[in-house]
Amino acid sequence: MPVSARAAQPAADAPPIDPDLSTEKMVRAGPFHVRPFVILKDIGYDDNVRFEAQTREGDATATAGGGLDALILAGDRGGLRLSQEVDYVAFQTQTELNHWNGSARARGILLLKRLQLSLEEQFRSERERPSAEIDQRVRRENNAVTAALKTLGLGRLGLEGYVRGERIDYASDDSSVQQNVDALNRDESTLSVAGQLRLLPKTTLLMEGRVSRIDFQDQGSGRDARKRAILPGIRFHPSAYVQGEMRAGPLVLEARDRADSDYRGMVGEAHLGTRLGRAARLKGTFARDVQFSTLAENLFYVGTSWSGAFEQFFSRRVSGEVSYGRSLNHYPNEVTRSGPIPFQGIRDDRFIDYRATVRYRPNPRMTVEAGAWRLDRDSTDDYYDRVRNFFTIGSTYSF
Repeated sequence: MPVSARAAQPAADAPPIDPDLSTEKMVRAGPFHVRPFVILKDIGYDDNVRFEAQTREGDATATAGGGLDALILAGDRGGLRLSQEVDYVAFQTQTELNHWNGSARARGILLLKRLQLSLEEQFRSERERPSAEIDQRVRRENNAVTAALKTLGLGRLGLEGYVRGERIDYASDDSSVQQNVDALNRDESTLSVAGQLRLLPKTTLLMEGRVSRIDFQDQGSGRDARKRAILPGIRFHPSAYVQGEMRAGPLVLEARDRADSDYRGMVGEAHLGTRLGRAARLKGTFARDVQFSTLAENLFYVGTSWSGAFEQFFSRRVSGEVSYGRSLNHYPNEVTRSGPIPFQGIRDDRFIDYRATVRYRPNPRMTVEAGAWRLDRDSTDDYYDRVRNFFTIGSTYSF
């Protein structure tokens, strides 16, 4: 029996087909549903703001900002989601590190008889350490456009896919740093198609095929690449005993002009959680992927990470969470670095991440969060060994 667009909409007390069509915590303003908010976060002390090994410098820092989340619904045909956020990051003594961050997003959704179509544009500009390899705060701008489709009302079977084009640019006031990060400026195009088979009411099998084309802006670097991946996986419903999703499978990366930089191996990711009684949650993550590198000898490094977290709710308003994570960045080709203490060999960076957080929710519109974070990096090249401790408190309030 055909499924109409109206029938595809859930009941009034059930979640909408797409989270971007939800009006939860929003208020009506003419044809729009809106949620303005203010943020005061990361108020605290960083004992290594420049992430240096020999000359560690600490400073007090704070981030303040705000934004607007808006939604206009088109009856049972979909809607348009708009959001924007602007933050200012300030340091007490090292004011040259002060900067603005911003993000904007627009996504239109169209519901047809058996299809959900969407077109989304995302822009983000932030000054931060953009990866585990770059220790300086540089400006990174991402501009991505995604067209997606998803089937509706096909029983146990489903199909979803997207086409995405993304430009990634890095910029720094330091010319020596800019020379390094220029190697990462690129355009990425990705096509993904995934099939779904619901085995049980709360368990769905996935099979995704993904191809990507990466064109670096420096045409003389010979870094252009192609990627192909097949990622089988499984997804658990949010109401299941175990919630989340995991995918893993083979990836082939081919560098057009650098045959020694090809990669064939396993990649994947997992985000899982489970309830322990009524007042506790256990969460875990895993990720393995190839990340493009600034090092001349290596087009990429292989990053593998995992983490575990335990959250205890002491009341409806107060909870505490502790987490522990480890990761390894492996560079497949030998690295040569000159200097007072030169290095030559295979570089491996190992990270240990400790976090502790306390959350207080005085009302549904406000959350106060205090935390402590420690990051250790131990590299086979001792020059890159680092330790950072960060103590912070912050709050988010939605009007």
